[in-house]
Formats: sequence, structure tokens, C-alpha cells
Amino acid sequence: MVTFIKELKRIPRGDVPDFVAAAMPQFYEAIGLPNDVVLSVQASMAHYSIPKKNVAAEEYEAFELTLTKKGAFVSVEDIVKDNSIIEAFKPHKTPSKGSYPFVPAELIEQLYLYLKK
Repeated sequence: MVTFIKELKRIPRGDVPDFVAAAMPQFYEAIGLPNDVVLSVQASMAHYSIPKKNVAAEEYEAFELTLTKKGAFVSVEDIVKDNSIIEAFKPHKTPSKGSYPFVPAELIEQLYLYLKK
């Protein structure tokens, strides 16, 4: 079961007509965790997610993930000591520190539960 999804709160788009809102990406509030770590978990038509469209958070298989600690971008290996989690994130690593595209929900869940301890 993926529990981090319950933490995702969609940021309102404001007063725009439905046809305009349908053409806009959706955004979720960041998830604050212990030790000043913040997970930004995003998915929409404009994010590196599966599917790449606006649907309910529960319908995504993979998300775009960004990690920060005390406001600075960090990579998984900067904040995690569990080698299995570090290795699992390697295929999703990009040149941009702290940015991970198309991360499976189950892998984000592993990281979320690890960092929540």
C-alpha cells in the first residue's frame, strides 16, 4: 500500500474556467519530513510522470520527485544510508542534483517511510 499519496494535497488553480484548468498542469504541496527534508512529488501533463496527464494522485504509477534539505537540493545518497534504496534510485538519477523523473510510486514509498523514521 502506498501511504505517501495521502500526504499529497493539490494546490488550487484559482478561479479559472474548467476548459482552462484542463489545459494547466496540476501541482501538489511538498511533503515535509524529519531532519528538514522535503519531498516534492509532482505528476501531471507537464511533469515526468506516468501517465503524463492530469488524473487523481492514486492513478499515477510514477512521479517526478525533487529532494531538498534545509532549502538546498540533495540527492538520495546525501540523505539515505540504506544501499538498496540508493541503488533503486540510480536509474532515475539526472545531472540535476535532487531531481528524479518517472520514479515508481512504490520506490517513493520506500524513501518516504525510511525518511519518516
